[in-house]
Amino acid sequence: MKKIFLDANIIIDYLDASSSDHSTAVDCMRIIRKHFGKPIVSPITFIITDFLLGEFVKNKDWHKKQMQLAFSAFKITDVKASYIKEIFKTHFVDLEDGLQHQCAVHAKAFVIITKDIKDYFDSKIPAVHPIDFVVRYKKILL
Repeated sequence: MKKIFLDANIIIDYLDASSSDHSTAVDCMRIIRKHFGKPIVSPITFIITDFLLGEFVKNKDWHKKQMQLAFSAFKITDVKASYIKEIFKTHFVDLEDGLQHQCAVHAKAFVIITKDIKDYFDSKIPAVHPIDFVVRYKKILL
């Protein structure tokens, strides 16, 4: 089965119902789960999501349970110190995206879904905008 890697911006949009891109992220998740299994995310995505969404929550126990529930829906990649060294051998200027890329490469992902397409110009894996992914796969799979 082909592995689909989701960048942190997709997960934030998926979990944040107030995001203008929420419905696209939900459509991505539905297509991936139905046809590709559990999507893949990195531990970096977990940290970014916890930081951004946790800022707005007063009940930290509730937030922890929600994070556990949300991230049980994903396969989590490894992240190793060697990945950081590998970033500096690439053309990635956004180092966070470079680390996400390394996680996706080492997880043997088929595609990376991200809104930051321009940052992935030198990717070893095709990077696809979520709208393009949904348009393409709704026609084929749904």
